[in-house]
Amino acid sequence: MRPGLKQVRDSQFGAFTAWQVACEYSRAEMRARIDRGEWVRVFHGVYREANTPLSPVLRVEAARLSIGAMSLAAGYHTAAELHGFAVLDGQATHVLGMQHSRSKQIVVHRDRVEPAELEVVGGVLATDAARTAVDVARVASRVDALATLDSAICTGLTREALVAEVSRHMGRRGYQQATELIELADGRAVSPMDSRAGARCIDTHFTALASKPASARRARCARSPRHTASSGG
Repeated sequence: MRPGLKQVRDSQFGAFTAWQVACEYSRAEMRARIDRGEWVRVFHGVYREANTPLSPVLRVEAARLSIGAMSLAAGYHTAAELHGFAVLDGQATHVLGMQHSRSKQIVVHRDRVEPAELEVVGGVLATDAARTAVDVARVASRVDALATLDSAICTGLTREALVAEVSRHMGRRGYQQATELIELADGRAVSPMDSRAGARCIDTHFTALASKPASARRARCARSPRHTASSGG
């Protein structure tokens, strides 16, 4: 990669636009690199090198470049990825803003968000941990929402913080689901599969079974050095 484009790429977490390429390469040179698989399309008008991992940070920056925004914040499932919460693989890139996206892989949420609810995670702007966990808990399926809440508590977010955050979402879609699942969340779950199994037990009325930790749930998060809390409640 030529020095000018390399410098741009490095300042954009590995992403670069077709317009930025045109400043260094001819159209034929660009097409040749794409055809050889050296450059891979991320979103409309935005590329990465094939050996550059498609990380959440790169996707958020690529979304910003594709939309043409000066700044952009990650939200919902993408913010959850940045915070290290459990979410389903293969999700679209979720961002907050008012701009229109030409890519079906970018979901723009026009939610109101206060500056205090945003923070820098991995170099990009995102909703904070509590706002992120509650947003996902509102809109995801119950099974997947509980997995996200379990992992949020497991990584150190307290149940009290989640309760305080969800109270600010009263009247919004999914408020009741999020409120119920926050009470059921268990930071001792060691995997999303464990969380989803517990959710299915609850939703099929096996309450007595669900209330008893499975063998996997006996391993508290505190045993892992990356976790700062056990159950959070």
